[in-house]
Amino acid sequence: MNLMQDAPNVVSEDGLRTLLAEGHSADVVCRVTPKRTGAQWSGVWTVHCVSPDGETRRLLVTARNNMAAREFKTINGLSSFLAGLGVSIVSIPMVEGKIASHQLDNAD
Repeated sequence: MNLMQDAPNVVSEDGLRTLLAEGHSADVVCRVTPKRTGAQWSGVWTVHCVSPDGETRRLLVTARNNMAAREFKTINGLSSFLAGLGVSIVSIPMVEGKIASHQLDNAD
């Protein structure tokens, strides 16, 4: 299955890595305002891949769950994922509906 052809409004993690390298951005969307429990913040965030012109948005999905939206439930999990993509500055929206955009640093 080719996710780009069969489901053009979604992207896998590998597809997201490829598109980020091509200049797309990763938008983190806060779905549920997080609450603090001890030292941990828990909420719900999703990631969308956005084309450089802003015309195309693709939701990050998990292939193992029939292409369900990949949700991050903790700030630690989300920031670790973004760092693993190569994002050097992580911004996390803390209010439902807010969005933070991330891009890879330009290689010098």
